[in-house]
Amino acid sequence: LPYIISNGRLLHTLIISPPGCGKTTLLRDVVRLISDGNSYSKGMNVGVVDERSEIGACHMGIPQNDVGMRTDILDCCPKASGMLMLLRSMNPRVIAVDEIGSREDIDAISYVINAGCSIIATVHGDSIDDIRTKPILRKLVEEKVFRRYIVLGQSRGIGSVESIFDERGNELYIHSYSVAN
Repeated sequence: LPYIISNGRLLHTLIISPPGCGKTTLLRDVVRLISDGNSYSKGMNVGVVDERSEIGACHMGIPQNDVGMRTDILDCCPKASGMLMLLRSMNPRVIAVDEIGSREDIDAISYVINAGCSIIATVHGDSIDDIRTKPILRKLVEEKVFRRYIVLGQSRGIGSVESIFDERGNELYIHSYSVAN
């Protein structure tokens, strides 16, 4: 949290990892922590677009996973239209989406940011350089839309935070490997 919250506000954050390395789990945990409040910020209204019902695991409209007391979820809703619906109707300070990648997703993220809302999203990839090779996502990196990039891997088990970068590509955190003698 100290890497992605500044002055009580969530910085636009992109979580990057290959499939199965904990993107959705980390996203869910961050949503809960910023919704309930933590030592870095007071609780915030969070809107989640849960297209495949993986974040909240809603049943009859009720999240089965703990996503925080100030979190509203649009379950089984397309990401792009869901982000716009949340902005218009739920007054979020933060919007969270899992596995962005379409042109519509990118356009909706730009709209969310221009409306003054913070965004936290996930994407499949191995690194920031990998994201730069994807034509639709390259624009976000080049325009420094995201202020933080969290790269997950498996160096210490699934979901290991390997590194955290700022919008300029400066490493703020890197997991250091130790060699036993």
